[in-house]
Amino acid sequence: MKSSMRQWRRLVLVGMLAWVLLFLALLSYFLDARVDEPLTSAGSLLSQHPDTRRLASIQASHQQHAIVGSRPELALTLTTTYPGDEPEPSVSSMTPESSLEVSHSPNSAPYAIYGSQEASRQDYLDPQSLAAWSSFGTENVGSHSDPSVQSRERTFQTTEYQNHVSNTHRHVGEEEEEDERDNEDEELGNRVRTTADRRAGGDSSDLEEYYFSKSASVVQRLWRGRVSAGMLSPRLQRAMKDYVSANKHHVSYKRLRRAAHSAKELLCQMKAQARLRTVDGSEQPFSSLGWARLVPSLPLEQLYRRQEKSSFKTCAVVTSAGAILRSGLGKEIDTHDAVLRFNAAPTEGYERDVGNKTTIRIINSQILANPRHRFNTSSIYKNVTLVAWDPAPYTVNLHKWYASPDYNLFGPYVEHRKLHPGQPFYILHPGYVWQLWDVIQGNTQENIQPNPPSSGFIGILLMMALCEQVHVYEYIPSMRQTDLCHYHERYYDAACTLGAYHPLLYEKSLIQRINTGPESDLRRKGRVTLPGFSTVDCDI
Repeated sequence: MKSSMRQWRRLVLVGMLAWVLLFLALLSYFLDARVDEPLTSAGSLLSQHPDTRRLASIQASHQQHAIVGSRPELALTLTTTYPGDEPEPSVSSMTPESSLEVSHSPNSAPYAIYGSQEASRQDYLDPQSLAAWSSFGTENVGSHSDPSVQSRERTFQTTEYQNHVSNTHRHVGEEEEEDERDNEDEELGNRVRTTADRRAGGDSSDLEEYYFSKSASVVQRLWRGRVSAGMLSPRLQRAMKDYVSANKHHVSYKRLRRAAHSAKELLCQMKAQARLRTVDGSEQPFSSLGWARLVPSLPLEQLYRRQEKSSFKTCAVVTSAGAILRSGLGKEIDTHDAVLRFNAAPTEGYERDVGNKTTIRIINSQILANPRHRFNTSSIYKNVTLVAWDPAPYTVNLHKWYASPDYNLFGPYVEHRKLHPGQPFYILHPGYVWQLWDVIQGNTQENIQPNPPSSGFIGILLMMALCEQVHVYEYIPSMRQTDLCHYHERYYDAACTLGAYHPLLYEKSLIQRINTGPESDLRRKGRVTLPGFSTVDCDI
């Protein structure tokens, strides 16, 4: 009798094990199917972004060798062409080692050459994430909250988390080499997770805990100015590599780099190299089109000037970061003489945290080009000074830029100026935008993404040119740090804080280096204090 019972128990255990194995096999099949499924309608909209199409083309050229024959349906997806695309250069002959060349001069620091076209032969990012990052960056002006997109993103993250767990078991003890102060921030990170309440209802899975703590760790190091791309998750590192490979704007940076500038030296370099400049109609093709009579008569830097002083004494730059929620900073923000905001970020309904005053609003070209942003009718763009920007090629060929902008901002700009000639409305000169990029790369030893700086960095430098003192809120996140991209949307991604398309990590490191405020302001308010260029004496 006992023998038969033992035999029955063995059969039960074997049966249960078989069911578990079957369940795991089905789960693996389901996850693979989710990753390989065609783009949904929402995803298709994102995939139309030119950056994504170009990256998909580059990725496809490398993947075809592995997938043709075995995965014909995936090959068809990756090699789809779109009307109006520029032909892509052939990259099949490139080698992984050619992705980023770093040349060394005997008497100088290394400098980067962004001429090579290369992409990794594995671990490609899904086109929807690439579209969201390149289209929106930190200044996301649209929602990316489609459930199917989030499901695809979560599938990718699940795989990466499983790899992380596996690697953790294989490399126990390696983290002991981390700086002791990183461990001191563990309690703070726990408080941040509780405070942020980053998911509706407050739920928090192991996967979410891993990704939140991963980005929180980078932010804590950012407070101390110690960052590098190696701190980012593998997913964001792959995104950076893809954008370097695409090099959409044909960046070829051959200047010297020096990452050891003092704060004073860095400020003086910014003051000299990044002089505020807008399209004034004096250059072709704009001069032939009569833009000299179209643009505002007063340059932006003179619009609010107080005799011989800066335009404003105190200014606030309010980012759209999700970390500003529940900050209660609204009253403090509104005490500044001028307040700058970004894109479609609203104040109504968020006054307690972001304030109500708006003096200048920076908008990227999508705001003008996409009808869903209601640029001509929305009250958010009225009774403020507007500053638009759009990336041109790195060589700043204005003819090419006018003929083929990233998004068509010129037609809507002309129309708006004719309808509202009394409203100050400027377009930043693309040379100014790329000069800001040069400042970042010139002060960073690592190779940064060859894409324009974020609207956040542009806005900060613009206000440093107009104000005597600038407070920047939640550009470098506080202890409320969250992966919620924007306070007025429900889209979560660490890329919005740490960068994928834009060189955000390096921008923020640069701003941290010139911050004159205490670290406690960073931690508790997410506030950086910067001197205006007019107060920086570079003759001493």
